Amino acid sequence: MKEKNHLFSATGIPSLFLIFGVLMLVILSLLGYGTSRQDLRSSSLSLEQTSAYYNACSEAADFYSELVQTLEGFQEQAKTETAYYQLVSDYLNSQENVEWNSEEHTAEYVKAFSDTQSLAVKVSVFWTDRTADSTAFDAAASDTITSDIVASDTITSDIVASDTITSDIVASDRTVTNNAGLDVTSSNNIAGILSWNTVVTADWNPDNSQSVYKGE
Repeated sequence: MKEKNHLFSATGIPSLFLIFGVLMLVILSLLGYGTSRQDLRSSSLSLEQTSAYYNACSEAADFYSELVQTLEGFQEQAKTETAYYQLVSDYLNSQENVEWNSEEHTAEYVKAFSDTQSLAVKVSVFWTDRTADSTAFDAAASDTITSDIVASDTITSDIVASDTITSDIVASDRTVTNNAGLDVTSSNNIAGILSWNTVVTADWNPDNSQSVYKGE
C-alpha cells in the first residue's frame, strides 16, 4: 500500500503541475492573440481614417488651386464687379460639393471622408478692379513724361542738363513698364481661406440608461 502511494506521489503530482502549466500557457496565448487582433483592427481603422482625411485635404487643395486659376481668368474677362461675380456664381454652382453664398461672396467646399466626418473648407472670393489700376498707372506715367518734357524745354541751352533730363525720361519709361507688368491678381487678393475644419455629420445619441439592481 505504501508503494502505491509513493508511486502516485512520484508521477501524479508532477503530471498535474504539467497539465496546469500547459493550460495556463494556452490561456495566456489566447489572451495575447485576442489583444493583438484588437490592436491590429484599431490600427487599421486609424490608418484608413487618416488616409481618407489626407486624401480629402489633397482634393480640397486641388479645388482651391483650380479656383484661383479660374478666378484669374474671370478677372481678365469681366469688366465690372457684377459681371465678375456672375461668372463666379455660374462656375461654383456647377461644381460638386460646393455651396456658393452670393451675399457674402464665399464658397464652402464640403467633402465627406467617412460615414460620420467631413472636411469643410470656406473660401472668400474678392474682386480687384484691374481697369482702375491700369488707368491710374497710365495717368501717373503721363504726368511723369509731361513734367520731363517741360523741364527739357526750359533747359534747352544747357547740354548737360538736357542729357540728364533724357536719362530721366528713359528711367521714367522703365518705371512705367515695371508698374504695368505687376501681377495685381495674385491669390492673396483673389481668394482667401477663411476656415479649414473637420465637422461631424452623424447624430450622436448618448446612452442615458442605467441598470439598477432591484433584488430577487
